[in-house]
Amino acid sequence: MSSMVNIQMPDRTTAWAPEQLQAIWAQLESQINPFAEVLCINGNLWRALDGGARLWLADNFMNHVQESVMYCRDGTGADRYFLGNGRHFIRNNGMLLVARGSTHPPFWIVRPNTAVQTASVIAPGPPAKAQKPPRPPNAYILYRKDRQALVKEANPGISNNQISQVLGAAWHKETREVRAHYKTLADKAKQVHLEMHPNYHYQPRKPSEKKRRIRRTNASASAAEDNADVTTSPATDISQFDDMEAS
Repeated sequence: MSSMVNIQMPDRTTAWAPEQLQAIWAQLESQINPFAEVLCINGNLWRALDGGARLWLADNFMNHVQESVMYCRDGTGADRYFLGNGRHFIRNNGMLLVARGSTHPPFWIVRPNTAVQTASVIAPGPPAKAQKPPRPPNAYILYRKDRQALVKEANPGISNNQISQVLGAAWHKETREVRAHYKTLADKAKQVHLEMHPNYHYQPRKPSEKKRRIRRTNASASAAEDNADVTTSPATDISQFDDMEAS
């Protein structure tokens, strides 16, 4: 004894006249080409159509793509519906959402790109060294600071090492009054420095550090010798002026 299955056919009756449906289809045909796989329908038009009119449009589009089609609603924010085969809506992270018990078309959305990130445990590096406060400027440093721009302007292309040589020689030739003036300025700067850094203690450079500094200075002087029209003596370590006092 064979059993019979009752298949309910969709209701294709519509209140739309054939010429009206043809006019709607004529508008949608502008989207149809040999590569068209999905139709886009304005939300206002979709809501104006009844069930029979929607099936009529789906039948026409199936004849073009030669495969089953379905409606879905754009869930990305635009007020529009799509008509096409379901596989086109799940490409490239696409997803169809259907509310349980709902008779409305599913929502089409695009899954966000969520990459799993793992945290790496990085061993802490050595603690950063406390930055030492700069040494207060002495009389010669203040003298050099005041005159550096003048020497540079008078000798375009001069190197910093050569400027130090020129001003070092000039400092030795200055009058007692000029040297005393910068000594007074240095004393005032030293007092301000003491108020800002009461725990400061000067640590002289080691002999090995001074030798490296002199070598670097001599190398810089040799490289710049051809680029400046200044008569200079062999490079001088400006640290010799660190403890210079007015005499």
